[in-house]
Amino acid sequence: MKIGEFALCTGLSKDTIRYYEKINLLHPIIKNNQREYHEQHVEIIHIILKLKQSGFLLQEIKMLFELSQHTDHTNQLSDEEIDNVKQLKLLFQHKYDQMVQKEEEIRQIKQVLSNANHKIEQLLEKNSR
Repeated sequence: MKIGEFALCTGLSKDTIRYYEKINLLHPIIKNNQREYHEQHVEIIHIILKLKQSGFLLQEIKMLFELSQHTDHTNQLSDEEIDNVKQLKLLFQHKYDQMVQKEEEIRQIKQVLSNANHKIEQLLEKNSR
């Protein structure tokens, strides 16, 4: 699919799509100077959007993608690479901890809403005619 159709399919603007390409988050196939996108690209966009909704910055998403795409588990890492991986681990652990905290906050809000709903139902029952 071309960029216009891809934009409609993903809900993103053409400018956003081009920006994601510019920062190497998205790699369309280029034929005759035209971008072509496939279902795999749609999946990548969905992952990016979910990570953004979870509080990840584009730079962090890019690091995550690069780590998953360019890590060769058979090679020995340099000291600098080990330090980078440790930093990423800390960053992702912090993001995970934030999500766990949000889950707890949502659970508490759901309980408050459930209690309020129950009280409203009781009030309506008492006053039904």
